[in-house]
Amino acid sequence: MNKKVIYFLSAVLFLVSLNGMGTLFAQSPEQIKQFNKERKTFFTEKLELTVSEGEAFWPLYEDFSNRKMKLMEDERNTYQYAHKNADNLSDEEIKETLAKAFRLKEEQLKLEKDYYQNKFMTALPAKKVMKLRKVEWDFRRYLMRKLRQQNNGEHPKRGGGPNPPLSECL
Repeated sequence: MNKKVIYFLSAVLFLVSLNGMGTLFAQSPEQIKQFNKERKTFFTEKLELTVSEGEAFWPLYEDFSNRKMKLMEDERNTYQYAHKNADNLSDEEIKETLAKAFRLKEEQLKLEKDYYQNKFMTALPAKKVMKLRKVEWDFRRYLMRKLRQQNNGEHPKRGGGPNPPLSECL
């Protein structure tokens, strides 16, 4: 049962991180805690973090993740609003909505630059900061592999058969 919860939460977070297409608000605190524990273990192992590096890095990374997720959610909500109301928006309102979405994307880039070029460098050696981007990507791939295994090797949403009901994932 716990593995199914982790798989489901991992898939949700994967989608959030890649596409900004969801939030964690629907997840229980226990599920979020399990996911964070698995992510921490994966990152610590792959980055070969020492105890002191981990103590300095994890508060920064959690702050970074939370801020980035908020920006991604705001961007997603902006586009959802625009798509939902496209027929009723004036050209000027559409231009403003697009400008807002691009500002949010620029804020994401600014946030990443600040953390990767400044804040993470205070906690980790430069080589580990450079490796962090790859570890994040590897973790996403790891989550997708787990999701595929849960779905018996079928790729979700690519015609690989029906996906199980949500209740089966939990």
